[in-house]
Amino acid sequence: MIRPMFAQDSPGARVIMLGNEAIARGALEAGVRVAAGYPGTPATEIIETLAAISEFYPDMYVEWSINEKVGFETAFAGSMCGVRSIACMKHVGLNVALDSFVTACYAGARGGFVLVSTDDPDCHSSQNEQDNRQLAKLAFCPVLEPANANEAKEMAKFAFEFSEQYKSLVMLRTTTRLSHSQQDVTLGETPPIKKAGKFDHNKSRWTFLPVNARIQRKIMLERMEKIKEATELNPFNKMILNENSRTGILAAGLSHTYVSEYLEKNDLRKEVSYLKLATTFPPPRKLIGEFVSHLDRVLVVEELEPFIEEYVNIYAKEFNPALEVIGKKLLPQYGELSPEIVAEAINNFLDKKWRTPIREQEIQNQQEVKAPLRPPVLCPGCPHRAFFYALKLAEKRGKTKFIYSSDIGCYTLGFYPPLETIETCLCMGASIGMANGFSKAGEDSPVFAILGDSTFFHAGIPALINLVYNNSKVIVVILDNGTTAMTGHQPHPGTGFRIDGLPSPKIQMEKIAEGCGVKYIRVTDPYDLKNTIDTILEAVSFKDGPALIISRQDCTLVSQRKKRKANENIVPYEIDKDKCTKCRLCVSTLGCPAFLVEGDEVKISSNLCFGCAICQDLCPEGAIQKSEAE
Repeated sequence: MIRPMFAQDSPGARVIMLGNEAIARGALEAGVRVAAGYPGTPATEIIETLAAISEFYPDMYVEWSINEKVGFETAFAGSMCGVRSIACMKHVGLNVALDSFVTACYAGARGGFVLVSTDDPDCHSSQNEQDNRQLAKLAFCPVLEPANANEAKEMAKFAFEFSEQYKSLVMLRTTTRLSHSQQDVTLGETPPIKKAGKFDHNKSRWTFLPVNARIQRKIMLERMEKIKEATELNPFNKMILNENSRTGILAAGLSHTYVSEYLEKNDLRKEVSYLKLATTFPPPRKLIGEFVSHLDRVLVVEELEPFIEEYVNIYAKEFNPALEVIGKKLLPQYGELSPEIVAEAINNFLDKKWRTPIREQEIQNQQEVKAPLRPPVLCPGCPHRAFFYALKLAEKRGKTKFIYSSDIGCYTLGFYPPLETIETCLCMGASIGMANGFSKAGEDSPVFAILGDSTFFHAGIPALINLVYNNSKVIVVILDNGTTAMTGHQPHPGTGFRIDGLPSPKIQMEKIAEGCGVKYIRVTDPYDLKNTIDTILEAVSFKDGPALIISRQDCTLVSQRKKRKANENIVPYEIDKDKCTKCRLCVSTLGCPAFLVEGDEVKISSNLCFGCAICQDLCPEGAIQKSEAE
């Protein structure tokens, strides 16, 4: 097997990497022994890269855990055994692991422990924009923020060393833009990985009875005082003082890249003092104090919350009470920052005419073209679309309106027209919990809880037990497409294999449900429209507790790969022009991207059609049929 460049022991070599790949490489160069997490964009590639690396470093253990909490606990136990460990998750994943995270920070680390939190400004693939520096502050966990991919690799290595030196967990915080941007990364040495850890049986440190927790909290606070001193000397913090300027700019993380590039391009370095922070919690008080002591004004550039800005205001009262601190007055507290947004803020701050960056100028010089909005859609042939369509037909046949409580996943795209079968989405596992609340609030409409197979294992099982325990009349629908599709087709306990490709016991969801006490359990193929509708209506009429429907059909993309690998033909469908009355029912009710509307004519793209046949069932004229070019 060819060893990928990010796994090679080639010190000095330069390799183009994603920020997430660079973090994985940094963990390798730190000698990480245990790595665990749950797939979630923008964090997914870190564990995937470590899994690819582990093929060539057999002493490294990597797993997709059932959820972020279990992943955190798996990695933390590695640290407790004295080996370097890493847990990786997206920002909202830390909410799932928060219970363990906060208490683990009392105990601190034994082997170096790094928690990677990838935040998602602008909600590219998330339901909120939370800033996990706030959670780190809550837990007394130091935070490091890299500014680019190469620094992410180096900072990951540093984080393990820092963790062991100060016996503290360390959060490495990145954002979507850094995680998914590429840069030349210089490889370092790959040390031997510790083959085995050894638990120290220090019960008073690891057992959080109140008597121990009170002591460990004091130890944690003492540890944090040492960490505060250490952040002053963090080699990734950089300060440039300009004695001729009374104006300064402070930036952290990826924002530093935008600020630095703009100051360089516009020859403004001699006009301002500049401080780049890599340690955002606890912020280095003395360093910031030295920076602001000779300034009249400072601009703080950071994404999302005014986290550093608040600390600068606090420190200024000690070092420079007259300092004017500006941050969110000029920069948004929502969404991503961009070179253009930062440039405009700097020029407003410096009271200069904005010199439009070349990229933005090119856009302005182009003829304005208003492209139609393109909301995200389910893939052609997606089994979720088929099941959603069956739900709509079941509503019509039953002459009622269903309530749709959903989780986060591909299926959440059922929110958009024409399917419009998703009405709530809070977080993973919430579909069943909220459906329980709907059923107990006096609502007499049939209540559906919709979630995916991976989500069921992640957070659905306790909620399902709660339905049974409270005798709730809820119809739970597990859309089982045989993979964790939304984040790139990662395995889960129901797939029968692990991240390393080796087989594992295939956990059957229907048996779990039976063990939980669910009396009505049906498995249906969503491509069998008639049977699916009948099953839905039967489940609605079931009154003896919750009902469970498992809609089981492979993800379209996975199915296509299987067929191509087996040299099976994928036969698309086509529209018979002579039979088509141009009613467009296929387009208006199904919304499959394989349909193309050209003038008043509807066609099916042979390149996009997977041949699921759902459209054939809905056409009243029988105008949709298999392509003759088989």
